[in-house]
Amino acid sequence: MLGPVIDYFNSITPLPEELINDLVKFAVIKEFKKDDFILKAGEVSNYTSWILKGLVRSYYEKETEEVTTKFLWEGAPITSIYSYYRRKPGNENIVALEDTQVASMHYDHMQYLYKTYPAFNFIGRVVTEQYLYMLEIEVYNFRKQKAEDRYKFIVKHFPHLLQRVPLKYLATYLGMNLETLSRIRAKK
Repeated sequence: MLGPVIDYFNSITPLPEELINDLVKFAVIKEFKKDDFILKAGEVSNYTSWILKGLVRSYYEKETEEVTTKFLWEGAPITSIYSYYRRKPGNENIVALEDTQVASMHYDHMQYLYKTYPAFNFIGRVVTEQYLYMLEIEVYNFRKQKAEDRYKFIVKHFPHLLQRVPLKYLATYLGMNLETLSRIRAKK
């Protein structure tokens, strides 16, 4: 069941057999139905997970609005970064947009793997670098670009999201209201 996760890790660096055995031992497969919460604001994120199947949305509440911060799909790691690493309640909600299956690992097990296996520590660094790279792209796109350019970026780089994500969530992710998104889409 962990095949895709192990394959991904192996693509970063070859995994020793002992590490694979511990990954299998510590990982828990979890199933979430569409609209199930994976994490609620105010909870401590005790797990990091990798999406085996499905799509999730991360958002926070601003007054009476939900503001989408990210969409994650097959292969992506998910957790509330602040909550997970600070071991404090977070502000983020993470919810399944589709029936979703994840492989989850508890914080304590992850720390054990980091301390025990240099290969896993290297994998953690590479995954963190990839996350920071995507975060910088998002910050640039959402702070520097016009609304239409932000939408074009999604069309070019993540076209599958247009088929899988309700427009109301895509609009909040892009920092616009649904009417603006509809006008931009109508121009195409």
